Amino acid sequence: MPKHRLESFSDGVFAIVITLLILNIHLDRDQELTLQTLASLGPEMLAFALTFVIVGVYWVSHHSMMHMIKAVDRRLLWLNLLLLLAVVFIPFPAYLLGRHLWNPLAAAIYGLNLMTVNALGTLLWFYASSRPGLIADGVSPRAIRFIARLHSARMAVYAAAVLLAPWLTIGSVALFAAATIIFGLPNPFLERRLAELGLT
Repeated sequence: MPKHRLESFSDGVFAIVITLLILNIHLDRDQELTLQTLASLGPEMLAFALTFVIVGVYWVSHHSMMHMIKAVDRRLLWLNLLLLLAVVFIPFPAYLLGRHLWNPLAAAIYGLNLMTVNALGTLLWFYASSRPGLIADGVSPRAIRFIARLHSARMAVYAAAVLLAPWLTIGSVALFAAATIIFGLPNPFLERRLAELGLT
């Protein structure tokens, strides 16, 4: 099957999720508008900015993955729906993190959600790369393994953040940000490695 409908639907879901994040930031009706009340929104703003970038990284990763997949089948469509289910859930843990930044349970739920997104994305990638006719021509086995390791490494950092949460919640948030910067945003190492594998 052609993949254009999967891409269009997925792009729409990502766009809605990334837009919904801003709804987590608001003042209660009975709160007076002052610099102090605006400053109290700091944790929500932090959670919004962090999650906005993380969802953006997931969208870029999904876009890149679809670039390396030339066709889809029914199972891949359902795997993609499972991935989107985990993505659609992200605004809720982001809301919890913003409202309870120092709460280890909020950080743990946030991290578990991100781990689930990564795990389902990895599963989708493994499935597509194992089925004849789904992967685009020219994508080497080395490139397939590198993409899988990239997803797995980020998942390992998120797992460490979840384990750290009961002792140092702000450390968990720092790990979420670090994983995004190291494994998601453009950097010289990743750019060079992707170029070597013909993935740019």
